Amino acid sequence: MTDIGREYGIAVSDSSTVFAYLSDKKSPSKKDEVNIVLVEKVSQSRQILATPNLRRLIIEMYSVFDRCEKNSSRDKPLDTASCCTFSRAYRSVLYNAAVSHSSSDFMTDFALWSLYEKLWFGRGDSSICSDLISWANEPFTFFRDATERAAESVEPNKAPEEDFWKGVAINLLSCNFSDCRELLGLLGKSPEYDAFINVLSSFKPDDLSDEALKDTVNEWKELMQENLINRKYGNNENLKYLAKLLLGEERYLASMAPRVLAHWWQFLPFYVLVRNPFAKYQELIDLADECRTIFVGVEEDEGARENDVFWCLISKNDINFQQLISSNPWLAVHLVDLIQKATLNPEFEEMRKMHMLDYASALISHSPLWEIGAGYLISCGTEGLLRLDAHIEGLHIEDDEMAEQLLDICEDYQLKDSKNCVTNTMTFRYLKQNEWSAALAWALKTGSKKTIDWTVSRIISGGSKEELAALRVLESIATHSVLSLPSLTFLYAYQHFIKMMHNGNVIGCVQHLIPLIMMPDVPTQYYYDLFDYMITIIKEDSRSGIPFSKQVLYELSTFLSTFSLDKEKELNECYMKKVKTLKKMVLLKLADSIAKGLPLA
Repeated sequence: MTDIGREYGIAVSDSSTVFAYLSDKKSPSKKDEVNIVLVEKVSQSRQILATPNLRRLIIEMYSVFDRCEKNSSRDKPLDTASCCTFSRAYRSVLYNAAVSHSSSDFMTDFALWSLYEKLWFGRGDSSICSDLISWANEPFTFFRDATERAAESVEPNKAPEEDFWKGVAINLLSCNFSDCRELLGLLGKSPEYDAFINVLSSFKPDDLSDEALKDTVNEWKELMQENLINRKYGNNENLKYLAKLLLGEERYLASMAPRVLAHWWQFLPFYVLVRNPFAKYQELIDLADECRTIFVGVEEDEGARENDVFWCLISKNDINFQQLISSNPWLAVHLVDLIQKATLNPEFEEMRKMHMLDYASALISHSPLWEIGAGYLISCGTEGLLRLDAHIEGLHIEDDEMAEQLLDICEDYQLKDSKNCVTNTMTFRYLKQNEWSAALAWALKTGSKKTIDWTVSRIISGGSKEELAALRVLESIATHSVLSLPSLTFLYAYQHFIKMMHNGNVIGCVQHLIPLIMMPDVPTQYYYDLFDYMITIIKEDSRSGIPFSKQVLYELSTFLSTFSLDKEKELNECYMKKVKTLKKMVLLKLADSIAKGLPLA
């Protein structure tokens, strides 16, 4: 027996699909049965968004975005200081995510954003080499583990092992000279180590930003060269190797960097320092090209450079750069948005909108993050509002708070279809639960006569007299708004009548009951009870002395005559008998009033 199955997919949301598998696998005794298996496949984006730490990242990134949106203008670019402030806030969120996740991916995102900030958002009052060194000291956290391992490997009266020198080399090539000096200091006092440490101590990155101090930097390199010539490092081949790295000898750079570092861009700050510390931007591209070639090798896969996001950033290949970061929404959306706000470049505006629309759509389909998704869509103008309108209609509304938030958005941005969807959804939900006050409250928010009439009809037909008397929402309705719809007018008047009846206010009952009976559009099923109340009151008239004016009795008799003719085919025999009885009693009461000479009104 074989499994020959067919698969049918039904999309139940943007982030989930239910698959129905129909199998032909049958047992001989159950020939007419079909095996159906339903399996929900959750999209990868929904699984990712369900991660608590990632949700925190998304919320914090949106918080920065919201502040940036409120403090920027469509017509005026962000000034440099503001741009750097928001950039630091964004990368701070990325850094916290990298630490909490212990994720190399987030740390790479942090490194990429930080490098962009240094190269393009900065004030430009420091040298590129100085910026690169300060950049290396922020995202390059991998040297910390190497430093710890190197320190732990040191044993008294023993020559340092390979792990120690590897740790020193990693710190040196990462431009982390302070830890490099501390590690060498662990080996104790010796002329060789002291000479090398003194050279490292004489280097001051701030001098790189001052063209007048160019000779100072050269003196630092000249001192290293003199130490080698004068054999200040003795027979310590490791120190000599490190010295040649600092002097920028290509053979040593090409040999060491790929062995201790994971990526060529981690090597770039050191390479620029030792090759051309006063390089300008155009020279940086050439230096980056050399650095990458030394690290990766001359021969590499076709298209490797175009797929290298750090190379595209440095070489200002904006098209490829944006394509490469697009797979990482929290990076692409916010970095491109900040670039666009800083430059007002139309090309970035299109890319910003594309990234943001896709990102927002993924968020809004995930219930806990819908409000953030809506915020991004609103920032995309007309196109974003159109997409928001479509998404709201497919959202699962969790509770009243969410519904109220959605309603506020719909009213603020005139999303009429979505507003109707939200209000109708909540109205029908509460009608189904027999929550009459809540249902009517939401029906009134629709502003639709058809919906309000239908809701009132459901409430009147499904609610008990006690429930109708307890409708809280009617108490807050102003008389003029009630009178705008007959169904509401009836419900409002009927509730007052029921309350007076429960309180034993007979005269008040009469004053409300007769106008209530003669109202237009009274639900037919209510006439029977209203007629019963009227018959009872007329019977009690002889004992209680309830005043009936001839005018009111005349109008009521006229109404009952018309009612009998209009409803004769609709009402059953018992109902018609009730109408005839009441009509007879009203006519007798009217005749009695005329005989006694009671006033007309």
